[in-house]
Amino acid sequence: SEVNDAESLGIEVIALRQTSGGFMLDFRYRVPNPEKSMPMFQEEITPYLIDHSSGSELPIIGSTKVGPLRPTSRDPRKGVVYFMFFGNPGQLVKVGTKVTVVVADHRLENLVVQ
Repeated sequence: SEVNDAESLGIEVIALRQTSGGFMLDFRYRVPNPEKSMPMFQEEITPYLIDHSSGSELPIIGSTKVGPLRPTSRDPRKGVVYFMFFGNPGQLVKVGTKVTVVVADHRLENLVVQ
């Protein structure tokens, strides 16, 4: 069963913005509850973003040198703002678009891209 809220995931959404000329989406979040937030940091869990208008699923951006552009930690810190970058090929997701970020069985729905 999927849960639709950031609080159940131990995070507070700060922003979701286009970056890199619109070819990436920068998702920022604060961690008020490090224990609950662990799925955000586990390497074996791969978050992705769903564009509501096209239904496309956009993965976390990765690089052969640095790996996925997201934090991994066994010890996320309370109050710290973290980030992850989703790919946005062809600038598919526009400013003002509604999206859902999926992390394991959690859904952060109706986030608006800034």
